[in-house]
Amino acid sequence: MKKFHAFLIFSTCNMFVSMCGSLITPFFPPYAKRKGISQTVLGLIVAAGPLGGLLASIIIAKTLNHTNRNKFILIGVLGEPISLLFFSMTDIFDDKIPIIIIASIGRFIGGIGTSLFLTPFFGYIPILYPKDVEKKVSISEAFSSVGFFAGPALGSGLYAIGGYLTPFLVFSSFGFISLPFLYAALQAVGPKKYQVEIQRQIEEINETKKLVEYNQTIQGTESLNEEEELTILTLIKHYPVVVIFWVITLVNICMTYFQPILSIYFTETYDFDEGQIGFIMTIVSLAYTFGCYLCGYNKKYKREMACICLFFFGCSYFLAGPDTDLIQVPHKLWIALTAQFLLGVLSGPAYVPSLPVLNEFLLFHYPIQTIRVATYSSALLTSGMFIGQLTGPIIAGILGDEFGFERACSILGIIIIVTSFIYIPIIFMKSKQEKINEQLK
Repeated sequence: MKKFHAFLIFSTCNMFVSMCGSLITPFFPPYAKRKGISQTVLGLIVAAGPLGGLLASIIIAKTLNHTNRNKFILIGVLGEPISLLFFSMTDIFDDKIPIIIIASIGRFIGGIGTSLFLTPFFGYIPILYPKDVEKKVSISEAFSSVGFFAGPALGSGLYAIGGYLTPFLVFSSFGFISLPFLYAALQAVGPKKYQVEIQRQIEEINETKKLVEYNQTIQGTESLNEEEELTILTLIKHYPVVVIFWVITLVNICMTYFQPILSIYFTETYDFDEGQIGFIMTIVSLAYTFGCYLCGYNKKYKREMACICLFFFGCSYFLAGPDTDLIQVPHKLWIALTAQFLLGVLSGPAYVPSLPVLNEFLLFHYPIQTIRVATYSSALLTSGMFIGQLTGPIIAGILGDEFGFERACSILGIIIIVTSFIYIPIIFMKSKQEKINEQLK
């Protein structure tokens, strides 16, 4: 099996993982509200998934290597159908306490599975596709966004056809069936092939002679004494790393911000039912897919693009309600839907460049530690992702109860706009880095 076919299967699994994570968003929040569960507690249930993912990503960052990557990926995908089976058991009870406990356990297991899959998967991209990182990340994010919009849409459809249990049973069955195909794909990027690819990249660096002063150190492990070892402590010394990590976290806060409150808001404000809400939620994901597609063709100005899109991304949140009291815009359904579309389109270019930019920056400062750079870059991506997904539903639930949906969105919009200004210095750091690269050629 060629590397491209393996990447296609990995991306499909990424789509499935996203579908499982977003499956509950259209019908579980109204279901939980009918059971007497508040928005704050609902946010905590949703956040249990990212909490599991965050804890798993911390462990993976310390233990991940070329011999266990495939095991992590396989176990990760297995965790998703198990998670859904837990959710199916919530229908057994009428009391809200066991529902909260079982749903939280299900989300926690799903989060661990997502982390076990995504961290090794994104770690493979800079190693196996070093010349095409931007496009591969864009493709994988496009598959992920398809999963995010297909999950609610299919979940709503299955819910309408067969009731509460049907979405969970159908998706969990599909997850178990897909495991043999994933196992076959993993054989195409096994440890031996992985090491061969690393050796090929080292030889290519030697041949191009773009880093002349490192030619001797690349050939021997004793050279690591001449280059500062890449660790978590050395990472946080770099301003771009800290800012990009915050951007990753912030965008993922936005991605899960609506999960506990959007369906309730549309149900109460625009008189939507659970089935209609699932299709409304696809607007953001469809637009995100389009934004990710555009990112793959912008390698030269990706930092500028990320900064500009962050600013307008924040502005769009004022229209998500819209916040009538703050911006004097009336409550119109077409305005709310337009805002959802803008949020999707702009979040892609703001988020997708994070891994390529982070990987490029770290490779510039740590050119010898190729594998470590790829591992830490993917670990930072998944850690930021899960921290954002962990805090997003909690913050949204608290702010939703305290201020209402419209003002909660405006508060998030202000934070994003401030972040876009913090990102500006990274744009100018790029020109300085390019100048140094020219001197090394």
